[in-house]
Order: sequence, then C-alpha cells, then structure tokens
Amino acid sequence: MKQKIWPILLLALLLFIPLGFIQNQINYETIAYDLQTNLLLMPGEAGDMVLAGFKGIAADLLWINVENYWHTGQHFKMIPLFNMVTYLQPHWILAWSLGGWHMAYNVAADVKTVQGKYYWYQQGVQYLKRGVSYNPNKYDLYFELGWTYYNKGLDYSNSVRFLKQAVMYPCPSYVRDVLAHAYEKNGEINKAMEEWQKLLKTDFKGVAKRMIYDLKTRGWATP
Repeated sequence: MKQKIWPILLLALLLFIPLGFIQNQINYETIAYDLQTNLLLMPGEAGDMVLAGFKGIAADLLWINVENYWHTGQHFKMIPLFNMVTYLQPHWILAWSLGGWHMAYNVAADVKTVQGKYYWYQQGVQYLKRGVSYNPNKYDLYFELGWTYYNKGLDYSNSVRFLKQAVMYPCPSYVRDVLAHAYEKNGEINKAMEEWQKLLKTDFKGVAKRMIYDLKTRGWATP
C-alpha cells in the first residue's frame, strides 16, 4: 500500500512548490510586445511515467494554481497551466472553454498594442480549435468558437461555420438563437428566419417571436 501512495504524495508536493522555482521564463509573444510569462515544462517520457495513473489528481492540483492566479490578476501565468491541464485531461471541456475565453478576452485586454490584442484573440481561437479536435462530438467548444468569432472577432462567416456544427449535437436553445443572429449579421436573412422558426417550439419561443417580428417589420432584428 505504501508503495502505491508515495508517488501521489511526491506529485502533490512537486505541484505545490512555488511555480517560480520550476518554471522557465520565456518571451511568450514576441520581443516587440515585451510580454513575459512563465512556461511550466510539459512532461516528457519521464514525466509520463511519474504521472501514469495520476493525471486526474495532477490536473486538479494545477487547477488550484489556475484559480489562485485568476484571483490575484496574474493572467499570463495562467496560460501555461491551461496548456498543462488540457494535456493531462484533454476531455475536460471547462478547461478548454475557460482557457480559450481567458486568452481571447482577458489577456487580450491586458495588452496595449492592437497587434498584441489580435495575437491573443487568435491564440484563444486556436486553443479552442485544439479543444474541438479532442472533443469533436459535443456542442460545447463549437459554440465557444462560434461565440468568440461572433462577439470578439465580429467574424460572422466563421461564427456561422462553427455554430452550424454546434447545433448538430444536443445543445441548449440559446445555441441555435446565436446561430440565427450570426446568420443575420452575415447577411443570410432567410436562414436566420428559419432558425428562429425552429425555436418557436422551444423555451426561446418569446425571443424567437420578437426576432421574427422585427425581421418582417423592420428588416433587421440584431442591433
């Protein structure tokens, strides 16, 4: 029994050592942006041997550090931890979703240059796409991508592309509602109308009625 427990205790000890002692400082973006962060080393073959059978525990412990950095406003330090957590638990939807949102919104907001903001928006998008590759049969990350393109990037074509994939899987009514808005913003009014028509039989009935009415009377529904 003791032989089985000591790897867990050792792993817990290592993960709670202050990250500054186990991280290498790198230039995470480019020298021009002058943004510094710490990169937690990804496990190689030796790391995989240590973590074999304990990846869930490791991910949970790392997530505690993510929350600590979040509450202290150390946004850049969260990024390598998101990568580590999703490396250990690639089917943990929340980690992908929160990581992509954090890069595209929070980190991008912290950067002062236009180029830097766009860089981190793209990093968030790419992170979510990587998450989709591990979780292709669930709506969640398709929706996160579609929403990020819609709300942050104002890229309605790509928003439609991923939201269409999201509604192919069981999903809440609001996913189809966002797809309808994306269709309208992309100039595909008839398709927007079709999506809101489908929502008349759901808990979004009231919203759908109002959108359809606005489209018919004003020619637009989304501000």
